Amino acid sequence: MPKRGFTGFGVMLALLLPVLGASVPASGNGAERGAERGAESGGAGAGTGGGAGGGAGADLVRTYCAGCHRERAGGFERISAIRKTPEGWVMTLFRMRQVHGVALPQPVHDAIVQYLADAQGLAPAESAAARFALEQRPNVPDIDLGPEMGIMCGRCHSLARVALQRRDEAEWRKLTHTHVGQWPSTEYQQSGRDRHWWDIASGPLPARLAALYPFTTPEWTDWRARAPADLSGDWVVVGHVPGGRDFFGTERIERRADGRYAASYRLSDLEGTAQSGESTAIVYTGYEWRGSARFGERARREVYQVTDGGNRLEGRWFDPDHAEEGGEWTAVRDRGPPQILAVWPKAIRAGAARAVTIVGIGLTPAAVFGPQIVASEQRLADHVLRAEVRVAADAPPGARTVSIGPASASLAIYRQIDALKVAPGYAIARLGGGRVDPVSAQFEALAETRLPDGRMLALGPVEAIWSSKPFNEQAARSEDEKFAGYIDRRGRFLPSVAGPNPAREFSGDNVGDLSIVATAHDGGREIAASSHLIVTVQRWNTPPIY
Repeated sequence: MPKRGFTGFGVMLALLLPVLGASVPASGNGAERGAERGAESGGAGAGTGGGAGGGAGADLVRTYCAGCHRERAGGFERISAIRKTPEGWVMTLFRMRQVHGVALPQPVHDAIVQYLADAQGLAPAESAAARFALEQRPNVPDIDLGPEMGIMCGRCHSLARVALQRRDEAEWRKLTHTHVGQWPSTEYQQSGRDRHWWDIASGPLPARLAALYPFTTPEWTDWRARAPADLSGDWVVVGHVPGGRDFFGTERIERRADGRYAASYRLSDLEGTAQSGESTAIVYTGYEWRGSARFGERARREVYQVTDGGNRLEGRWFDPDHAEEGGEWTAVRDRGPPQILAVWPKAIRAGAARAVTIVGIGLTPAAVFGPQIVASEQRLADHVLRAEVRVAADAPPGARTVSIGPASASLAIYRQIDALKVAPGYAIARLGGGRVDPVSAQFEALAETRLPDGRMLALGPVEAIWSSKPFNEQAARSEDEKFAGYIDRRGRFLPSVAGPNPAREFSGDNVGDLSIVATAHDGGREIAASSHLIVTVQRWNTPPIY
């Protein structure tokens, strides 16, 4: 099986593949990815507002959609009674094509998504709880809306998909009918036939959904009244690649005449490996940055949100074809009061000397690390302060405040590692084969120390030796560890190939139920922790919101 993936810093960010004028694939996994790319390509500039009755976007809806969605009372039937994220509207247009044959020219498709996301999107406060789904974060627990909602709505797709749209009770009820019309076996499937599914779905459920996710909210009213921020300018960046490295650098953003943004990056990891790249992005709804970047031959998607009044960008970047491969991203405007964005390492052992890197804005070479910590040789260059730091051998464990003028951050001091956690605590990997690539699972070992009062203090990621073992007796009897795949030295599990395997009992597939074990060495001691990994079958559809 070919090995795919990134090594530490070398996999930065996402650049959108050109799709303007291209046709969306007709079916299958490629169609879902084509729809996903449509969310990035965008149309004219960012902004909120724009009623259904006027403007170029409304004219396109009138031309291409009003044949079925009649225009009346200042809006379009069904369309104007729904609010969604950009990805949600892309999925709607994809369904219009697949089910109803509405094949829009790509520029028209992109402009309609832009218009609907701006005029009928979600406010930042409304999308916050389900952002993990927009950012395609792997192995994140879904929203918990209680056992009944989990069965009624969450057995086919995530509840995050539900939470990323807004409707009134009548429109939620119509969506229930749409589900039964398009998937008539829904109420007879497992977890549907053990209850009066239709009575619940057509009875109390729409009102419950309307109470949770109503169409009209003060958050949206307030957000639509705000003018979108112009993101042009210089930014300072920090980020982290799970299982890889931390990185930092600068970003220059310029707004183009068509309303999109162009960004250029100059980044480095802590070892000094430099990377440069470029990005093209569009901002939907005044805060939803959807971009693409290219670093050498590597393309990466960007899903960020604009916060702090247009002065902060944060979110996740990932491989366009392997969303599980990605990292964290935070960018702050290079202006305003001093801020410390990152301190590396996150923890120092008492009695040790370490080189410390501080990244921020408005820094001066006068960092104070707190009692029993001596800093020397402080050097400041390009938003990065480097210092040689020594911690006293008798320094008590605990969190110290690192300060540079009014800016501050935390640094952990410890004497020993007392506990280890493996993140995520539960994960899924998927077999590969044919035209569907495997889906890997990335793990990290996170250390903790015990404070004198018994509380645990996080120390951040540490190096560990990675291994796997059967999760239970059944997994041992089935030799799951032998067939399901292997974990590399960075904590990345690489699944095996799908399909019947004659070497397994009953020629079974190469699925597995495993424990992933991290072992860290602290002096002469070994500290171990484990996570639960399910290696399961391929997934054939990868929609923008899972």
